[in-house]
Amino acid sequence: MFAEIGREYRGASLGDLRRSARLEAIGERLARDPSRSFPEAMASEGQLEALYRFLNNDGVGFARILEPHVGMTAERCADHHDVLVLHDTTSLEFGGERQGLGRLETSARTGFFLHVGLAVTTARQPLGVLAAETWVRRKPPRGRNKRQLRKDPKRESLRWARGVLAAEANLGRPRGAVHVMDREGDNYDLFSHLQHESIRHIVRLAHNRNLVGTTEKLKDRALAARCVFRREVDISRRRQARELDQKSIHPGREARTATLEVSAMSVELRRSNNHTPGVPPSLRVNVVTVQETNCPKGMEPVTWFLVTTEPVQTRSQLEFIVDAYRARWLVEEFFKALKTGCRFEQRQLESFKSLDSALAIFLPIAVRLLALRGAARAAPSSRCSTLTPQQIEILRHHTTRFMPRRPSNQEATMALAEFGGHLRSNGPPGWVVLGRALERLLLIEVGWNQRGDVIDD
Repeated sequence: MFAEIGREYRGASLGDLRRSARLEAIGERLARDPSRSFPEAMASEGQLEALYRFLNNDGVGFARILEPHVGMTAERCADHHDVLVLHDTTSLEFGGERQGLGRLETSARTGFFLHVGLAVTTARQPLGVLAAETWVRRKPPRGRNKRQLRKDPKRESLRWARGVLAAEANLGRPRGAVHVMDREGDNYDLFSHLQHESIRHIVRLAHNRNLVGTTEKLKDRALAARCVFRREVDISRRRQARELDQKSIHPGREARTATLEVSAMSVELRRSNNHTPGVPPSLRVNVVTVQETNCPKGMEPVTWFLVTTEPVQTRSQLEFIVDAYRARWLVEEFFKALKTGCRFEQRQLESFKSLDSALAIFLPIAVRLLALRGAARAAPSSRCSTLTPQQIEILRHHTTRFMPRRPSNQEATMALAEFGGHLRSNGPPGWVVLGRALERLLLIEVGWNQRGDVIDD
């Protein structure tokens, strides 16, 4: 699906055909081994200098570089009936003095922020980025109170709505996507806006909200609802967060199998006190509650309260909602692919302008890494579609393990990992190993094509 990485940059509107061609060449070269530094990735001093000139060119920018990839993502989405768009924000941190970077709450270092809407299938196959926004955090202007700041159309809290609207516009298909957000997306103004625009969504609640006509809180009422079904799921291990990270909301835990009870109801939310003028006084929403039973002592039980526009009348409808929210971890894996697989925070660029442009180049590469690794985890027995038939044939000629002509995702990923020097005894391959393997595979493919040995499916 992402084998021809050059297509993710082709046709960018950069004001000059030579500039557009250069972007495609840069993307293809960096994709060969995303973990390499720029001097290592570029073939010569001249190409390295051309890369730096490109990233600092005023005619080049984040949105223009990313535009072809967004278009390709929309095309891939069109092949699926339901698409999930996973929204989340991450900070990108850099050491040293960099022009134009700003403050970060969780670090003494400077950096900037990235908010994305990542499209995936209901089977958790990454399709690409449908919306993305970057910004540098500045101190708010003096003399402005909270009410005045709330009227600012560019304020950070509106990034969730901006991301949804941008993804919907780029998708161009009404009601074809379900937008999924974690607790940061819990915002009454956002719920109101999404309902008004008839945009499908699943958002995890952070606040115990007030209900209309009662003093009872939402979470208390939801926990008392009748269980519709139970399910056992595997909970992955999570390391204890650093003191400066997002701490208490993401405590460490050990891997375990959890028994979850799922229930649902409709409630009338009462408008919050700090609402934006013009939002309705109440909203009717569906709430799906997921709670873990018999949680091991000393562990925090899984408890989700999911606000959604999706119907909640049947078990299959509830299963869709729960599975859609469980897919949200893919956007966190996407950020890991960007930071670890592409080593973006180690990039030695001197300004926000150049870092911002470089980020747009690396986003499609991170999607491809995620697709390669994620397919083996989400659908290990399904036929591999993330590599071309020719690349699969090359792997078959170089792996020491048996690999069929039409391998599964698991078989292809493990053969690729071996190609990158991964040892079977070390568990699942990491981002750097997969990046190294891709470099070898693409270089061998160049020689393979020069021999004329092109493989057709």
